[in-house]
Amino acid sequence: MPPPRPPLLERHGRRMARGRWIVIPLFLVLLVGAVVLSGRLGEVTTSEQSMPGSEGARGIALVEEHFSDGRETSDVQPVFRHPTLTVDDPGYRAAVTAALGRAAALVPGTRVVSYFDTGSRDMVGQDGHMTFATLSYPLGEQEAMDLVPAIRDAIGTPPGFSPTLVGGDAAMSHDIEPGVEDSLARAEMIVLPVALLILLVFFGSAVSALLPLLMAGVAITFAMAGTYVAGQGMEIADLVTNVITLVGVALGVDYSLLVVSRFRDEIRGGADRVTATGRTVATAGRAVLLSGVTVAIGLAVLVALPVPFMRSLGVGGMLVPVAAVLCALTILPATLAALGPRVDSLRVYPRRWRLREAAVWGPIARAVTGRAIPVAAVVLVGLLALAGQSGGMSIHQDQLADSPGLESTQAGLLVRDELGGTFNPNVYVIDTGRPGGAYDPATISSLAGVADGLRAEAGVVSGVTWPTTTDPAAFRAAAGQGLVDASGRFALMQVAPHGDEMSPSARALNALMSDRKDDVAAIVPGGEVLLTGAPAVTNEFTDALYGPFPWLVAGVLVLTLVALMRAFRSWLIPLMAVVLSGVSLLATYGLLYLVFQRGFGGGILGVDHDVRGIALWVPVMLFAFLFGISMDYQVFLVERMRELRDGGAANIDAVRGGLAGTGRVVGTAAMIMIVAFGGFIAGSDVGMKEFGFGLAAAVAVDALLVRCLIVPALMRLAGERNWTMPHGLARVVRVRPRPAARTIGGLR
Repeated sequence: MPPPRPPLLERHGRRMARGRWIVIPLFLVLLVGAVVLSGRLGEVTTSEQSMPGSEGARGIALVEEHFSDGRETSDVQPVFRHPTLTVDDPGYRAAVTAALGRAAALVPGTRVVSYFDTGSRDMVGQDGHMTFATLSYPLGEQEAMDLVPAIRDAIGTPPGFSPTLVGGDAAMSHDIEPGVEDSLARAEMIVLPVALLILLVFFGSAVSALLPLLMAGVAITFAMAGTYVAGQGMEIADLVTNVITLVGVALGVDYSLLVVSRFRDEIRGGADRVTATGRTVATAGRAVLLSGVTVAIGLAVLVALPVPFMRSLGVGGMLVPVAAVLCALTILPATLAALGPRVDSLRVYPRRWRLREAAVWGPIARAVTGRAIPVAAVVLVGLLALAGQSGGMSIHQDQLADSPGLESTQAGLLVRDELGGTFNPNVYVIDTGRPGGAYDPATISSLAGVADGLRAEAGVVSGVTWPTTTDPAAFRAAAGQGLVDASGRFALMQVAPHGDEMSPSARALNALMSDRKDDVAAIVPGGEVLLTGAPAVTNEFTDALYGPFPWLVAGVLVLTLVALMRAFRSWLIPLMAVVLSGVSLLATYGLLYLVFQRGFGGGILGVDHDVRGIALWVPVMLFAFLFGISMDYQVFLVERMRELRDGGAANIDAVRGGLAGTGRVVGTAAMIMIVAFGGFIAGSDVGMKEFGFGLAAAVAVDALLVRCLIVPALMRLAGERNWTMPHGLARVVRVRPRPAARTIGGLR
């Protein structure tokens, strides 16, 4: 009788080994092409976070078309203060208008809105000594950011005035960007040397330690090349390069660590290089392939969101596991086969110093399975207590308070203290439907009534930038300076909340202005009224991000459950994996709430002020990346257990052997990731600190507590039920059923 045919992946591994001198040159040719394409990624990236087709975006487009000759606009808002003079003093007026004139002259077509043009007291501080103006430059966001230093120089500080503070969106982006870039650069700078050090300790060989880093670099290059190709048909966020780098290091190192470790074990066991490669791909390669599928499923959440900025991060992120799996199943097996026993060369410490297999994790495995009930109970209770705190987490970040040392945020805080949220108003973009319609006496009178009605909502509205006069000539003089376009058809009514764009006041203002929009539209029959502005656009972004999020999460959970059921031919192990991933994620959210919003340990992380809410994007990004990474560790662990179980081992022996054999790999990979993600914490941007802390804490919780303690303990308690697949469920997921094995004592 002929011997059974080896599994598909083993045959693939053998082919990679036998054809290694063909595979390696061909892969190098592909790599050269990928390097060329990845180097052009910057050509298709953007820092803008738009929502095409939304009401807010349409309103902004109308403003750009009719107030800036069709060009994109960016706002800068200087704040002027004088210790004795008030805004009604001629000297005050002359100094400020001269400063604004110099700044506006930097770019022809700049629109200026100030108290001195509109007469609106809503742009003046309570005591009359402070005012601000809005300079709308016909520039894109990046161009305006680059111009901010010149704007500040042009405005200067008039003689006798307190130092002028320049804020607004463009200035804030200019001031904040270095902090974000610093956080990203620190994380990238830390991860490679730390990863190399940990890998050198793990393998004891420079060759083995360098292979995972090389594979990570190759995976990152291919993912960036793929993202460049995707960028030909979609908007790509500039942060995608940093996301690809960090996720690429995480997965590239994880996958290569597992594959190289298994190959070394096979070589030490006496296998020749072809056989060792085939067995490695059949075992470790299978785990890598399954992990890549589950990671990609988790990142699919970002791709499915109707937010171009997040979607592009998802596309770049999903290409990382694809590239990492490609490397782990092609070039890495070929390279290992070419090296053979030399994979353990260039020792950094003698072989006799190497701990015997499972020297540390063997006793841990026996302790966990021997005391399964108390271990599972204690750790689960702790995680559930943390998860319970997640209900207090808010996503309404106060960006001004979170960046108090910047000039732009000082300007924003000053105006907010004096005038509420005038720096970030909502705007009614009013299309009267005909040239000169905004100057119609009846329209002027009716819109003045709308403005007065909004001013009367003192609990929600801090100010309305709209002329108070209803005299047609006076109105034309006041509104013609930036509130009505040159044709007289379009008008802008700015309405400010008491707080920033994510404050409760701003959310109440969104609701108020949405309710009254139809009344405004009735004033201009045949025209149109659109609601835009920072609070409205932020509200749209939040709805687009979190509206479909629960459904997308549910879809990811179902897809992951099915993928794991097919992989392990078990219903209990996948269910356990998905549920525990949810607990782990909620525990991470709970830690974010306690550390950042409640302040427990926040000072250690460099956060010395009250944090109102976590950055809007952080919870979604954490779910997408951590769900995938947690499945990564789950697959590594359970795949080894399944291999032992299919080889005839009893459940308890398979659980112990799986943890003893992969615990070191999982622990090492987790340590690299904790240090890498912890690099974000060293930066100055609070949002990046939250992201880095969340990633590092989640990896620590999930890898070390959930996968290495709770999962083995629960699998010990479940016994042979771990390895069953009922006939009905097997038909649904299209795998062969696995009946329950007969056991003695129920747990083995």
